[in-house]
Amino acid sequence: MSIFDYDLFIFDFDGTLIDTEKLHLKAWNMALSSFLNNVDEDFDEIISFKDYQKYFHSIKPNYNKDYLHIKYGLEYEKYDEIYSLKQKNYENIILTEDVYFIKGAYDFLNKLLEMNKKFIIVSNTSQRFINIFKNKIPIVKKASGIFTKESFMYRKPHPECYIKISNMYPDLKKIGFEDSLTGINALYQVADIKPVLIYDENYYYTDYILNNYRETLILNDYNYEDELFKINLETCHSIDNNEKSDFIESILNNNIEELQNNFWDMKKSIEIISVLLKNMKPNSNIYLSGMGKSGYICKKSVSTWQSLSIKSYYIDLPNLSHGDFGVFRDDDVLILVSNSGNTDEVVYIIDYIKNTLFKKITIISIVANEDSKMEKLSDYTFILNKIKEADKIDMTPSTSSMVFMSLLDSIGIALRSDISIEEFKDNHPNGALGVKNN
Repeated sequence: MSIFDYDLFIFDFDGTLIDTEKLHLKAWNMALSSFLNNVDEDFDEIISFKDYQKYFHSIKPNYNKDYLHIKYGLEYEKYDEIYSLKQKNYENIILTEDVYFIKGAYDFLNKLLEMNKKFIIVSNTSQRFINIFKNKIPIVKKASGIFTKESFMYRKPHPECYIKISNMYPDLKKIGFEDSLTGINALYQVADIKPVLIYDENYYYTDYILNNYRETLILNDYNYEDELFKINLETCHSIDNNEKSDFIESILNNNIEELQNNFWDMKKSIEIISVLLKNMKPNSNIYLSGMGKSGYICKKSVSTWQSLSIKSYYIDLPNLSHGDFGVFRDDDVLILVSNSGNTDEVVYIIDYIKNTLFKKITIISIVANEDSKMEKLSDYTFILNKIKEADKIDMTPSTSSMVFMSLLDSIGIALRSDISIEEFKDNHPNGALGVKNN
């Protein structure tokens, strides 16, 4: 494939398009020289380029601050002060010294413009510095968009900038270019942008990137006519649908499949439970509960049921045995949710109600286990097929939570299929729904 098959070309700026990394290092060394009062010392030797890459391109929080503190005794509260001095030094450098493109970058940008391809700049640098470069390097002005650190809340290595760019250009096939670990870490996390590292052969984090961001295309420069460039691009493109994207698809597909696998059992459960609830005595209350994630599901569904004028309440199971059993009255209904159907706390509650409390309470259990203790104790048990969770270890309550919540919400909707818009408006006057209803 050709690199020009992409529609949107996204570039970091410093070190990716413009050869400024050593200028940043120079500015840092000038600032440190002033701080350390080493006026007679060659400030180029304070921070080596290797240490600059290691500590200032790291994705570890505050790694550069720790380095300056440990090696040079710079107090953490002084960092902002020295950083401000560094920025002033850098501004003076780029105003007074020549700046150059990374090898091949200028010709590559011109080729993109010649082919009417969009390119944008997404950088951690400030708008003030970009404006200086616009005056020195006119081709920068031809970018379809320039996004600086002022454009985002978080800086790279956080992926916010690329997430927003992805959302801004959803229909374009996108490729992004970075020169540092911080940039690649941000870029790599956004699935629909192909990551490319433009690097120096001695770059400190090259091996780390190769081992941890393995679908990143590694290029020495922008020589798009180089056969190695084409081969690398083709190789990377063959796994462009990378493992991360495949896994996300598997999560969604698993959710769909488990809903389908339980469709008929859910339909039967909704039909029967809604009939049972419709035939309660007028003064009866409906309580929903479960332990852990199941409890949160019940709490949410109770909120939905209440907006449908269903007299329902969430009850906290652990507090029942500390006095809350007194809330129950004869002819109340308790709906309990448990994936395993064997949760000790839930089984204890059912057993206590049936064998000790001796109140006429109808207990409905919803489980996903054909052989459960809850089934043996409950008045009605509705059994779903075993639900496969979406995570790789099949343990995180995720798909099962979705299935149970869908079932409970559907029961409420079926129970109040006759609700009018006017009644719903009375129950929900505020929020977006309230505005919609008005």
